[in-house]
Parts: sequence; C-alpha cells; structure tokens
Amino acid sequence: MSIRLFSVPGYGHLYRSMLRFRNMSAHEARGLVYMLNTANLDSFIYTHPGAYIKEAGPATFSRMAERGNYRPYRTEVQLYKALAALKHNIIPAALISEQKEALARLRCLMRDIDFSFYKTFEMDIDDIRTVYADCAFGLIPREDEPAVCLVRDWIYLPSA
Repeated sequence: MSIRLFSVPGYGHLYRSMLRFRNMSAHEARGLVYMLNTANLDSFIYTHPGAYIKEAGPATFSRMAERGNYRPYRTEVQLYKALAALKHNIIPAALISEQKEALARLRCLMRDIDFSFYKTFEMDIDDIRTVYADCAFGLIPREDEPAVCLVRDWIYLPSA
C-alpha cells in the first residue's frame, strides 16, 4: 500500500474548512487536524521504515496552519473528498490511541457530511450527479474545482 504524505498547506485548507462547514471551535479543529497530520506521518513511516520525517510540534504546526493564506474549500463536497483522501492515507495499525480517536472522529465527520448532503439533495455525496469526481483526491484544492455541489449547477454557471 502506498501512503501519501500531505503538506502543511493542505492541512491549512482542512483547518479553515472545519471552521467554515462543521462549526468547530478553533481549538477543536486545530487539535483534530494536528492529530490527523501525525496519523498520516506515522502511517507513512509504518510503510517506509527507513524514512526520516521531521515533524512539527503542535504549536508550530498550528501556527503554520492558521497563519498561512489558506482558503477553506468552496463546498462540502470538496471537504468530504479531502477527508476521504486523508482517511485513505492513514493505516490504523500504525496509530496510537489519540490518533485512533482522531480517525474515528474523521469517520464520524464524513458520515455527518454525507447524511446532511443526502437530506439536502436526496443523493449520496459521491453520486455521479455531484461534482465529487471533479474534486481533487487530496487536501489542496485545484483552482478549477467547482464552486457548487451538483454537476447540473456547474454546467449552467455563467462564465465570468
């Protein structure tokens, strides 16, 4: 299994999106994002035992994620796909208990987003009628990603 490392800027986007879409406190979002970062790092080391990775401490990581010019994702579809990418790049066997709790929280967030999306649009968030397939499978969004949730809305957006 190939595990991909995510950069601090990616976690900056994730942090801002947690504040925007999930109504988390800054403290809660910082803690969760930091633990998910360390889970990703530990998973990478688990699959690449000889790798050397310099890990930022919680204060340094939080400062970098907060002070950078990172915008939140445009839609909850982008947030959901970013969380899916992060979940895919974390190996539970490589984690300590705090990281396992963060992974469980990530799974709950994904279920909550999927459920609220279904209640709003009456379809799963990864349905072909959504823009899920057009969003990046990572933490850093592409500039050309849709600013709407449904393909039909994206197709009919006026060009500016």
